[in-house]
Amino acid sequence: MGKSSNHCYLSKQAKEWIEGELLGDGHLGTKSYLSAWFEYSSKYEEYIHYVADTLAGFSIEQVGKIRPIAGVHAYRYTSRSYTELFDVWIGWYAFGRKEVPKDLKLTPTVCRQWYIEDGSLLKPGRVMPAIRLATCGFSLTDVLWLITELKHLGFLATYQQHNNSIYISAYSTKAFLDYIGECPVKCYEYKWGY
Repeated sequence: MGKSSNHCYLSKQAKEWIEGELLGDGHLGTKSYLSAWFEYSSKYEEYIHYVADTLAGFSIEQVGKIRPIAGVHAYRYTSRSYTELFDVWIGWYAFGRKEVPKDLKLTPTVCRQWYIEDGSLLKPGRVMPAIRLATCGFSLTDVLWLITELKHLGFLATYQQHNNSIYISAYSTKAFLDYIGECPVKCYEYKWGY
């Protein structure tokens, strides 16, 4: 997809945003081992346009138009291929499957995008809400490493074996939501409904 000679400047902010998406459902693909493209699918058209606009702000161009995916209620975004995105790809896919790079920093931007992608606000009855981060696509080693990093940030996080996910205690929910800041899109504001 695209020319291998395309270049973009990946600022710290751009890399954090992309890596937060990769913790969720974002994907980097490559065919040439010289460049990579970013792609994402969402049931929310608003979110796909947010993805496109955000990446355009990072000088990452879209390929084609955002279109519905045939047979499902979802939309797909695909970027041009860039040499700099291949550098990110190496950190996440070097061993043939998506793995969490162990130099990843869980900044507010990384955590916000991850939460939008794979987070749930759990409200069991009248008990204070907790958070679940779906990590079923990652190895146990990756999930336990992410829990350690969340604990280093001061959040009470534990492993849920039955669904290979991360549980952030109700005692840390508000602190986590404060850490990641406001939701950038209306379609996911419900996840901030503390």
